[in-house]
Amino acid sequence: MGGGVGLSSTKVGDGDSKMSYKIVPEIGYQFDKNWEAGLTVGYEGVEDGNNTFEIAPYARYTFCSTKLVDLFLEGTVGYTHIGGNGADVDGYEIGIKPGLKVNLSDHVAFVTKVGFLGYKQAGDGAAKVKAFGFDLDGTNIQFGVNYKF
Repeated sequence: MGGGVGLSSTKVGDGDSKMSYKIVPEIGYQFDKNWEAGLTVGYEGVEDGNNTFEIAPYARYTFCSTKLVDLFLEGTVGYTHIGGNGADVDGYEIGIKPGLKVNLSDHVAFVTKVGFLGYKQAGDGAAKVKAFGFDLDGTNIQFGVNYKF
């Protein structure tokens, strides 16, 4: 059980800055020391703007494990809906997110996922956007905390 939260301020051009927040709880099950499966459900809101709902089941494989640090690959299939301010856009993704887990104790771990390798699609008709590739930059980093029962 775990997840992440975020808070940011974005300014486009000469416009006003807009605050946004993100809440992404996660629940999963660890089958053995290498395999986990779970589900993330998230919500992101922008001040006076669009809001986003996302749901993404995942399977996580830990390929390198030490007492303190684990390196993993997370395979995910996700759905996103963007609404508000007249927006009504659905998006899908399937791919792999590399990650790092720092085991702070037997029950608490700091988790980060960096990048995405796979396929993403958003919109429909003439406004459909499709992308395939590897996305690794400073805006594609996720941080969270997990608690193991």
